[in-house]
Amino acid sequence: MPHSQHILIPDGNSTWAMPVINCLSQCDNYKLFVVSSEERTATKYSKHTSYYKYYKRTTDADWVKHINYEIEAHNISVVIPIAENEIRFFIKHSNQISKKAKIIPLPELENFEIVINKRALSEFLSANHLAQPKSVVVNNITDIESITYPALVKPLCNKGGDGIQKFENKLELRKYFDGKTLFIQQYIEGYDIDCSVFCVNGKVLTYTIQKGCLQGHTIYAPQLGLDFIENESVLEVTKQLMDALNWSGVAHVDLRYDQNANDYKIIEVNARFWGSVEASKVAGINFPELVIQAALGEIITHKPYSHINYLRFKGFLKTVKIHPSSLFRLNFILNNTEVKSVLKDPLPTLFRFMEWLLRPSLKA
Repeated sequence: MPHSQHILIPDGNSTWAMPVINCLSQCDNYKLFVVSSEERTATKYSKHTSYYKYYKRTTDADWVKHINYEIEAHNISVVIPIAENEIRFFIKHSNQISKKAKIIPLPELENFEIVINKRALSEFLSANHLAQPKSVVVNNITDIESITYPALVKPLCNKGGDGIQKFENKLELRKYFDGKTLFIQQYIEGYDIDCSVFCVNGKVLTYTIQKGCLQGHTIYAPQLGLDFIENESVLEVTKQLMDALNWSGVAHVDLRYDQNANDYKIIEVNARFWGSVEASKVAGINFPELVIQAALGEIITHKPYSHINYLRFKGFLKTVKIHPSSLFRLNFILNNTEVKSVLKDPLPTLFRFMEWLLRPSLKA
C-alpha cells in the first residue's frame, strides 16, 4: 500500500465522525480530508483533520459536484461515509461519483431502507423467522388491546434510546396515546448485548461483541462502559440476519437476552458507524481501517480481539465521580478509556463542551 492514502469523510458534521477519525488517526499511511454541511464541527478542530471544507447542503446534484471536486482536487483514494443519511446518499449516487476514488462497501438500497425503519425491520425479521420481541405499530386506540405488557414505546426517528418509555399496563398506555402512530415492543426481561460487524455480500468478515457495564443518562441510552466478550449464540443470530439482508458494510446490531425464553432477540440495527467504534479498535478490531482496506481490494479476515473492559469518556468521568480513587488507575485510564484520545486531541471535546454550555443561551 502507498505510504499516504488520502481518505475523504463526506459527513464531518455527523455524530460519529470523531470516533471514526480517532480510529483512522492510528494509521500512519492515511491523510484525512473532511467535508461538512456545517461550518463549525468538532472534526474541524481535530489535529487529525488535514483538510476541512464546508459546503452548504442544497440538492443532491450539487453535493455530487462538491464531492467529485474534492476527490479530483486532493487525489482521494477512498470515500468513507459515516452516518445513515450520507450512506444512503452514496448508495443512491455511487454511479455519479468520480471513479478516481473507491467507496467503502455499502448495502443495497432496499435492504438499507428496511434496516433503518423500525416497522420494516420488524416485518423483515418475522418473514425470515428471526427472533425479536413482539412488535406492533399502533395507529388507533383499539390497537392497544393486542399488546403484551410491560411494553416499550419507541419513537420511529430518535437515536441513542431517546424518547423510549416503558408502560406497565393498558391503562397507562391509553392515557399516553394521542392518536399519533406508535411503534411498540414487548419489554423483555434480561439484558442488552451488541454485535458490531463488517460484512460483504452477507458474510460477516469480522466482528466484536460487547455487553454494557455502565449505564448512560437513561437505561435505554448507549452504555458508557463495555465488556468485550465472545458469545456464539449472539454471533450466530447476527450472521443469520446479515445473510438474510445480503449486507455489505458496517452495522451495529442491538440484541437482548430473553431470560425467560433463553435466547437472543434482535432489537434494532444501526446501519452506520457507532459511538463505541473506538472501543472496538482498542480491543483489536479497527472497523474504519478495515473497510478502507476492503475498498482498496485487500482481503479481510477475522482476528481475535481482546476481552477488555472499556470506558467511554463520559463513562470515565462518571466512574471518577462515583469512585475518585479510580484516578490512580493510570494504566487502565491510558489503555482502556477514551481519555488518551482526548488528551492527544483535546479541541474537539472542548468544542462539544462549549456547544453544550452555550445551548441554553442560544435557545433563549
